[in-house]
Amino acid sequence: MLYDEDKFCGIAYYVISDSTVYLTYLAVNKDLRGQGYGTKILSLLEKQYPDQAIVIDIEPVVPTAKNYQQRVSRLKFYERNGFYRTDQKLKDQDGEFEALTTGKKFNKSGFVKALKQMSFGFY
Repeated sequence: MLYDEDKFCGIAYYVISDSTVYLTYLAVNKDLRGQGYGTKILSLLEKQYPDQAIVIDIEPVVPTAKNYQQRVSRLKFYERNGFYRTDQKLKDQDGEFEALTTGKKFNKSGFVKALKQMSFGFY
């Protein structure tokens, strides 16, 4: 849980491996969106883990999606914050997701290691 003094700002859940920080969940309080808190959270992670690439996954940006505009906005937000698209997809019970990373090159083995840590080896 993330606070700005006594103000609840959001939630970030992440797993750390030797080369990757997998940010599995980031949510900013809906009343505070658009005020820079998402960017501040990402900046804090980058400062705390300067030697690791941060990886997130997003819903694929496909025009047929019901929430297409939300997906486009989410992708633009992450790109503005230094994330790059990869050709890597993640499939689970909720569907397929596209991996984005702050690294210039996607470290697949680091990402897999973070997934295994997060799932206690079951993923």
